[in-house]
Amino acid sequence: MLPILFTGAGNRTSGPVLRSGSPRLVIQEAWAWLTATQLVRASAAAALRTEAAAARALRRRDQAPVTADEESFTAVRHHAIRSMTTSEVTATSSLDALTAAADSAARAALHTLNVPGRQRHSERAQKARPKFPHATATKPTVTGKPQVTVFAPGLS
Repeated sequence: MLPILFTGAGNRTSGPVLRSGSPRLVIQEAWAWLTATQLVRASAAAALRTEAAAARALRRRDQAPVTADEESFTAVRHHAIRSMTTSEVTATSSLDALTAAADSAARAALHTLNVPGRQRHSERAQKARPKFPHATATKPTVTGKPQVTVFAPGLS
């Protein structure tokens, strides 16, 4: 049985959702998603080692190199998909053609950078009045660094 492609599956998704028809295909689909994610991350890491990344660092005020936390995973994924769908590169293409396609995707990925460490907090907005009379109209917003405690057997 082949995977089934649904679009607009609920209000939490904006793109296609793959649903496999058998347990073996579910496992295959999960490995395909993991492989694709690792390929995008490897492409982003490779973009940091290009001449375009070095040139981007020279254009900065502090001349600091571009770091991995500045790269947008979504932007790298979009550029990788675009380079695969619009490219004339095939399995029999020359090494120079493959290098040019990879360099073009890396330049595009370096063009869209995130600002690391930015404060992404916004005040809590009240969308509706509370239905219960004992509930307050506004609730205090608590911000701060999260603390993660890992409980794992056998670790000390």
